Amino acid sequence: MKKVEILIVEDSLTQALRLKFVLEQDGFQTHHAIDALKALEILKTVKPTLIISDVMMPNMDGYTFCATVKADPELNEIPVILVTSLSDPTDVILALKAGADNFLTKPYDERALLSRIRHILANLEIRGQHGVEMGVEVFFAGKRYFLNSSRIQMIDLLLSTYESAVQKNQELHTTNLQLREALENISILQKNYLQLLETNADSIFVIDGEKTVRYANPAANALFAPEGSTMTDQRFPINLEDRERGEVEISDRAGTPAFLDFRTMKTDWDGKVMDLIILRDVTPEVSLRRELQQLSLTDDLTKLYNRRGFMLFASRAVLQSKRQRQRLFIVFADLDNLKRLNDSQGHQTGDFYLASAAALLSSSFREVDTAARMGGDEFAVLGLINETCIPESLVERFFDNIKKFNAENPTLPEPLAVSIGLAVYDPAVPEPIEAAIDRADEEMYNNKKAKKAGRQ
Repeated sequence: MKKVEILIVEDSLTQALRLKFVLEQDGFQTHHAIDALKALEILKTVKPTLIISDVMMPNMDGYTFCATVKADPELNEIPVILVTSLSDPTDVILALKAGADNFLTKPYDERALLSRIRHILANLEIRGQHGVEMGVEVFFAGKRYFLNSSRIQMIDLLLSTYESAVQKNQELHTTNLQLREALENISILQKNYLQLLETNADSIFVIDGEKTVRYANPAANALFAPEGSTMTDQRFPINLEDRERGEVEISDRAGTPAFLDFRTMKTDWDGKVMDLIILRDVTPEVSLRRELQQLSLTDDLTKLYNRRGFMLFASRAVLQSKRQRQRLFIVFADLDNLKRLNDSQGHQTGDFYLASAAALLSSSFREVDTAARMGGDEFAVLGLINETCIPESLVERFFDNIKKFNAENPTLPEPLAVSIGLAVYDPAVPEPIEAAIDRADEEMYNNKKAKKAGRQ
């Protein structure tokens, strides 16, 4: 079977290389010309089976090139496909006038292109069976055109034009379906987004550049608007001083002081860029923080809470434990041999051991846990037990960190050592938190005695 050669006439190198790749992958041999003049030079030595030419090119357009080929007795039997946007019906008349055999619209589907080429090749033999036919003059779009294309050429080109129109219609239909699906998805997302806003416990506002409220969720209306009314179209009630985040003190609609943590960000609302503001009531946290600031609840040496601070957090932890039905763990730790170190090395060395033990304790337990120096050489840690918290694992990590510390500090007068006691507070059991603290302290004391006796 004779090798099918295709001449590509395309001034865009990127498009030419892509077309060349597609054709060669399907078994065709290709030649490329950067413009119509170069193509005419190639045609002096090469007679391809088919020509695919762009319409818009420098020096000579595709119509003129096609007409030149069809006017040459040596070349006029070569089928010519013109690549065009087909944006004007006159394109069809110009292609017929130039003697083009087929259309290919941009952007084209590669499978449709290969199908079109096979169709043209199959019709080559049919075309060869027809003799020269008389031309015909037509009047279109205010101009007269003389078309000397054969009837089969006209049929092929018009069919290709129709096929292109059908393909474009199918693409449009597919695009419309995708657009409809996208719009439905957007509608669903908008509904879900609005539902999240409406059911959020935080107060959420959307405000425009003039600080006018365009949206306020129920929580925001409950906090700021008079009962039965809404904040929409009202002036945003807080001056955030153009900060993106922070805390602000307000009075709610009943005149009660409240503290809010706020976050601001840009959002698209009804096609316009506006500010989304999220306000969270942190009054309990701020009140606790202020209470802590008023009391001396920290240990100067270790920077941990002291006994007073620990007991204050313990009482609040009990309330949380009962509310969430989660148990609490209490760890008591006693620094071994502190008195001996103070007597032999001085209190400065003893203070170093205390500060080091406090740092190891803080890094071994979770950030949400409460660590304290209870006095002298005693420390305590308290925290909620959940699926991801195993107190014994935290204690083991504490001992591992102590071993690492001792290995990294071999010149210490003696290794840092602690005795540990662990107890659990169960909110389902009617006992005070102090009882669980006493149990942890007692277990720590027993472990210390056993260690001294050489049993541990």
